[in-house]
Amino acid sequence: MATKRKKEPASPFDALRGLDARLARAFAQAKADPESLPGYGPQKGNPRDLAPRLPATDDWVNDQLNATAASADKWKRNVMRPKKDPIVAAKKAAGKWKNKVQEAITNDAFAKGLDAVDEAAMLETLEATPATAVSEGVNRRKTKIRTKVDKVRNLVIAGLTEVDRMPVDTEAQRDAKMIANLRMMRGVGKAVKS
Repeated sequence: MATKRKKEPASPFDALRGLDARLARAFAQAKADPESLPGYGPQKGNPRDLAPRLPATDDWVNDQLNATAASADKWKRNVMRPKKDPIVAAKKAAGKWKNKVQEAITNDAFAKGLDAVDEAAMLETLEATPATAVSEGVNRRKTKIRTKVDKVRNLVIAGLTEVDRMPVDTEAQRDAKMIANLRMMRGVGKAVKS
């Protein structure tokens, strides 16, 4: 007599099956009708209304610009005293860079360019650069940043709607949700480019 086979418990990673298709539908909705997304705007709550899932585009951009301006002195301090030698760190990244730029692999342009770096000239330029240069540069690109955030915001809201539906009761479920969030952000990157 055959023994009855025990049913395998469902894996928390089962929630990842079909995620890419669900994200594709959500991203299509974000492009076609972003205001229909849950969390797009304020939601009626009890006893108080809830904020949108992400800040409105103008708030997001202004917060980014203000944070950049507020951290200008920190940027200057960090760029003048990096945690890693920038030339050594850049050389360590050669493999990644070569995978992305086939022409550079053929010409070995990355290593040749690093060998030609005049570190003294680089430091002289950095020392002569005021701390406000980074925030001024970001402010000059405000329109470009706003356009990018406007595209990204709706896609992130759509993706988060899918990810937020996943359970988080167990550690394995939380791991699955973390992987889903990573996939969602990669999907956002691809959707922005399409």
